[in-house]
Amino acid sequence: MTLIFTPLGIRGIVGDGIDAEVVTKISNIFGRRLGKGSLVIVGRDTRPSGYILDRAVVSGLLSAGVNVLNIGIAPTPTIEWAVEKYNADGGVIISASHNPPEWNALKLVGKGGLLLHPNEMESLREEFHSSGFKSVPWTDLGTEESADLSEEYIDDLLNFVNAEKVREGMLHVVLDVNGGAGAYVTPYLFQALGVKTNTINSSPGIFVREMEPRPDTLGDLSKIVVATGSDVGFAHDTDADRLSLVTEKGRVMTEDITLALVVDYVLAKKGGGTIVVNVASSRMFDDIARKRGAKIYRTPVGEAYVSHKMREINATIGGEGSCGGVILPEFHMGRDGPLAASIILEIMASKGIPISELIDKLPRYHMIRRNFEIKRNWDSLRKDLISLSRKRGMEIDLTDGVRLYDEESWALIRPSKTEPKIRVLTEAKDPSVAEELLEVVQEIL
Repeated sequence: MTLIFTPLGIRGIVGDGIDAEVVTKISNIFGRRLGKGSLVIVGRDTRPSGYILDRAVVSGLLSAGVNVLNIGIAPTPTIEWAVEKYNADGGVIISASHNPPEWNALKLVGKGGLLLHPNEMESLREEFHSSGFKSVPWTDLGTEESADLSEEYIDDLLNFVNAEKVREGMLHVVLDVNGGAGAYVTPYLFQALGVKTNTINSSPGIFVREMEPRPDTLGDLSKIVVATGSDVGFAHDTDADRLSLVTEKGRVMTEDITLALVVDYVLAKKGGGTIVVNVASSRMFDDIARKRGAKIYRTPVGEAYVSHKMREINATIGGEGSCGGVILPEFHMGRDGPLAASIILEIMASKGIPISELIDKLPRYHMIRRNFEIKRNWDSLRKDLISLSRKRGMEIDLTDGVRLYDEESWALIRPSKTEPKIRVLTEAKDPSVAEELLEVVQEIL
């Protein structure tokens, strides 16, 4: 049985870890914690299992005396935005994001549209294993209403970005939604922005490529961008909180580039500020912060860690370079793929130069990401990695996993919070240095 409680949500393989019974109980506990009469926004991505889990989530919440506004299939950022917009007490997002199709998950959202803090998730996990299902009397059961908020979310986005400037740019985009919830929002957003759009892999629930929009999964998007003479290509994951991009030359960029373009643009407009990124994000963010006179903070990997730190310090902007996730508190407190795409289109239209030239102006690093099966005890592996850092004269950061770094390069080795894998990332200005560091780490793994 594969049910994984992480600081960021609860996920598992449908029918072998996560099912209607498990989901009903989790939702019941969450609803009881919020209290009778609370309002919870519920939404989901396009996975075939989503409808069944949606019914289970609603049943669990109603049985706790909680009222539900069900917005159906919607991007994760739309759900988080709605929790804040409608002053709801919480939200439940049914999506396993970048995990394979057989997986599904619950992401729990608190007041203000932030994912629950990891400490709250740990407390909920303990209650799940120690208590049972508890229903309020039939006279106190909650009620469910349904609404489609996509149009309202798009309207808010159009008011947030410089829509007129984007329209003046007369840009041409190829968009890969990979059968995900982004199909319900991003093409219509682009249409309203006056952007000529070719949308590919747009049949909801049909996943043509791997869920995660990485350089090695976006070959088709790259070819179509070049073949159509488009200005840029964008790709979402299944719940559209992530955004990856392809240049007009067909070059598929690493995930950090999305966030870097937006961070540099926003900090320049604001004249500085504060930025929060995770420890798996590129060193280019340190360079950008220094250039723009901003202060940078780093957190463990995961939206909840980043967003709560942002709220704590009233950050200007933040996100996770490691997945192309942009968080702009002025709009809402979650990673938002459609928002990131809109701002990049605004940058392109404002500057009037190709996306490849905009990227060339960013600090340049060579980053390698690899996933490995877990073959060793983590504690033992951790000790060996710490020993490696001493041998190489590198500093150690244990914020999340083991991060080894010096002035020339760095490596992050950490167990995945969402899959049974070890994630390894190395980065340096010189590609050969990053590759050599990866080889050394791989030998230990």
